[in-house]
Amino acid sequence: MAVREPTQHGFTLIEILLAVAITAMIMLLVGTSFTATLEARAVIEELSESTEAGPRILAMIERDLRNIWTFDVKKNAVLVGRNKDIGSFEADRIDLLTSSDSIGYVLDAQNRQRSTNICEVGYWLKPNPRYRDLMEIWRREDPMIDGDLLTDGRFQLIHDRIKSFKITYFRSLGFEAEELNEWDSSLDSALPRRLKIEFVLERKQGSRNVVNETEIDDFEGSTKTYVRHFTFAPQMVEVMKQGVAMIPARPPMPADPQASGGGGGPAAPGGRGGGRGGDGPGGIPDPTQLAGIGGRGGKGGIPGAPGDNGGGQAGGRGQQQQSQVPSQGPRPQLPPGFNLNDLLRGLGGGGGGLGSGGLGGLFGSTGR
Repeated sequence: MAVREPTQHGFTLIEILLAVAITAMIMLLVGTSFTATLEARAVIEELSESTEAGPRILAMIERDLRNIWTFDVKKNAVLVGRNKDIGSFEADRIDLLTSSDSIGYVLDAQNRQRSTNICEVGYWLKPNPRYRDLMEIWRREDPMIDGDLLTDGRFQLIHDRIKSFKITYFRSLGFEAEELNEWDSSLDSALPRRLKIEFVLERKQGSRNVVNETEIDDFEGSTKTYVRHFTFAPQMVEVMKQGVAMIPARPPMPADPQASGGGGGPAAPGGRGGGRGGDGPGGIPDPTQLAGIGGRGGKGGIPGAPGDNGGGQAGGRGQQQQSQVPSQGPRPQLPPGFNLNDLLRGLGGGGGGLGSGGLGGLFGSTGR
């Protein structure tokens, strides 16, 4: 009996061609989707880059303005704004002295890198070398303070697609305030009350719409305008004028210690408090006394409860406090500024109890 060999089956040419066609269609769809996704991602990145760049630049300028340094500066040269143009575009400059930590560094005596707490900062614009209708904005930083606020330093590129950059200065708030194109704090020792910062950014060409080799505006346009109004606090405007920026100092000694007001007398034994303060101001601190010089005594304190000795009879002894402590020689020369202990002793006056020495009742007394 003959054995039948098994039949061998294979793919026909039509089946192979059909499989290749299906695979090609699938790969084409996948490749098209992938390409469209990459293009959409590039557009979104370009849109977000221009959208994020504006607030980032404004926040950087506002940080430096908010930390402006105004103390003990030669000729009060802390803020200089200049009206500049590059071609037909606004390209204002601003330079200031700020206490923001520097991005650059200096070397200390041990050759270690250190950021400075005070540095010169400027925002300058330069022509874009690739596109003649655009500008670049650079941040100038000089960690070494010198006598010239407008020179030296290192530059850092912030953005390279600026159409215009304008800063307007105002001496006061309100719509009727006069607009000033320039400002120099060294001229009148003052800061502007308000600044208006306005600039225009242009998006990259890859995010524009092009139809038949003709560019058309999309829903956002190719440029974006950013505006921010920055105001200085009222006390900061005149802070550089003479006599305005006050440094704490020790109160002067009176010519006649007896003429100054003082506290009431101390509490009597078992009493409920000393007399009330006198009519004059509180006692003045005296380096030669253990307590402030008492003034004219006031009314008696609150009467004692039944069984108490009473505290109201101790009033009117403020003037006697000075004679209780002997003089210790001439008064020492104290350095400028005030000493908190001396101030509290002065407020304590010569008496004790409730309200002695003007504010003595708040900081304690010698009644106990």
